[in-house]
Amino acid sequence: MKIFVAGGTGYIGRHVIERLVQDGHSIRALVRKGSEAKLGAGHREPVIGDISDPLSLDGALDGCEAVVYLIGLRRELPSRGATFELAHVQGVRRIYERASRAGVRRWIHISANGVKSDTPDGYIRTKYRAEEFIKAQDLDYTILRPSIVFGNEAGDTVDFVTTIKGLLTQFPLVVPVMGNGRYKLQPVHIDDLAHAISMIVDRPSTFNRTYSLCGAQSMAYNDILDIVTARYGLKKKAKLHIPAVLMRFAARLFQKIESFPVTAEQVGMLVAGNTCGDSDLFDELGIVPRAFREAI
Repeated sequence: MKIFVAGGTGYIGRHVIERLVQDGHSIRALVRKGSEAKLGAGHREPVIGDISDPLSLDGALDGCEAVVYLIGLRRELPSRGATFELAHVQGVRRIYERASRAGVRRWIHISANGVKSDTPDGYIRTKYRAEEFIKAQDLDYTILRPSIVFGNEAGDTVDFVTTIKGLLTQFPLVVPVMGNGRYKLQPVHIDDLAHAISMIVDRPSTFNRTYSLCGAQSMAYNDILDIVTARYGLKKKAKLHIPAVLMRFAARLFQKIESFPVTAEQVGMLVAGNTCGDSDLFDELGIVPRAFREAI
């Protein structure tokens, strides 16, 4: 199958494309000019374009049979045109318009666990609006809502484990923890997510359904810090618990500083917890999700 991938040069996208190619699919990936090399080689066709430039998308989906939409924004930078509205809503609409013209009906959409409409957080709210738009179209869609994705990719600052390791080594005496650290997370391995996406591309039983995807273990954030500390032989430090309300205030105050480690949205999502009530899709596909403790 020829699959159009939007967001293929990102952390998740690179793994998804690798799995799709491994399973015999050919890829046409939307890339910005100069980013072609990030796709790798073999059955990967770059198409130069950008969701911020609708004309650059014309004809991009001709000849494709499915769309995998992976574009997601962690931090807004309005001065650069990087907004949740563009990445999560307008981008979806613009790719859908070209998919419709090209006769593409299959759409796999990567959303986020815990998506809902009644929230002040722009990240979650725009993810929800994208889901509602997709459901309203004449598509064979599948919406996936993954929890925190991990894979321990060395050198990739987006990877969850790499981020935790950086936090544990950055401060000499204590490790800062947002809130009480008892909130539960259920990280899902990047390879399990990519495997699931590849398996459902042409699987009718998953059409017009929404799934949450989480890993095998639900753990308190405090425990995750201890697991990573032990796994990499790091010095164990005392945890300095910082009230979440204070962290959100600081994140809003310094939101224009890219080096500030978190956004207000990320603080809110973290302390709210991130777990799944079921593993329906993994069960249906026969995938046994990897346990965080053993997989890192």
